[in-house]
Amino acid sequence: MGSVTPPRLITADDLSLRPPVEDDAQLVAELMDVPISTERPAQIVRLWREHWDERGYGTWIIEDPAGRRLGFVGLRSHSDFIRVTIRVIEGEGGDDLATRALRVVVSHALEWLPDLPLRIRLAPEDVATREVAEAAGMTYAPDLDHAVDGDEWQVLELPYVRIADRVPPRAREAMLKMWGEVNDAGGAVGFVPGASQEDVAEVLDGYVARLAEGRTVCVALNSPLGELLGFGFVARSTGMTVAHTANLERIMTDTARRGTNHGALLMAGMHRAAREMGVELVTLDYRGGTGLGEFYTRYGYTEVGRIPGGVRVAPGDDRDGVIMARSL
Repeated sequence: MGSVTPPRLITADDLSLRPPVEDDAQLVAELMDVPISTERPAQIVRLWREHWDERGYGTWIIEDPAGRRLGFVGLRSHSDFIRVTIRVIEGEGGDDLATRALRVVVSHALEWLPDLPLRIRLAPEDVATREVAEAAGMTYAPDLDHAVDGDEWQVLELPYVRIADRVPPRAREAMLKMWGEVNDAGGAVGFVPGASQEDVAEVLDGYVARLAEGRTVCVALNSPLGELLGFGFVARSTGMTVAHTANLERIMTDTARRGTNHGALLMAGMHRAAREMGVELVTLDYRGGTGLGEFYTRYGYTEVGRIPGGVRVAPGDDRDGVIMARSL
């Protein structure tokens, strides 16, 4: 991923995640309900630390603002995928804590880690963990179900990012359909409500033409089955003095799957794509009155400009045009 080193510490809202230290054997002992004097907790932490030393990522310890250890989210490398595990202490936020922590880690993984499938396996009766995984954006992949020593396991997989310099006809059809649905649902994607499919198609085809020029790429978020979940464009700036910057444009996700972390995953994929293009600073703009400023702030963006009344949605409904930026 270039010369930029992935961050080891991840912070979000009221929790933080950090790599393990030897003293975290106490947390493992509590989760396993065994005495700290037994060998296994220290052995597990040692294996976690070895994975970090070898891969540069692994298991994160979940902490609250007071520094209390609440559980862990683990990512372990295999030959052709990365396995996800999660455990939290009972009575410390339960499934809500697990969901928030997993959402943060899988988004981080999609942006920074090797481009391998992220998978979590669970017992068919483990409904709670399945709901946590689905809330973080993971999808059941029945073809990956398997048995180990007589135990049945089901597998959920994270959506993947496709960075493309062309849009095949079938993908164009899916993008056009989603763009219209997002617009009709009130999304700020460049049109007023009720815009015709022809108007949307003209703008989409303009982007398709720009892809061939090499300074713009399409970033698509797809389910493990290949369904389109969201997309956007990374448009690199022209000119020597701004060649290190790019603008993120037409960012949207499937309106029927809101609340499943797809917005965060798409942003992670767009940051990954921009970084792979050699971009160091990204900007984006949005229509005021949509609440998007709070969303983008969560992902490191800062408002850097505002044009009062710069967007006319309808007669008598002028909105501010807001510009945000963040360093990669």
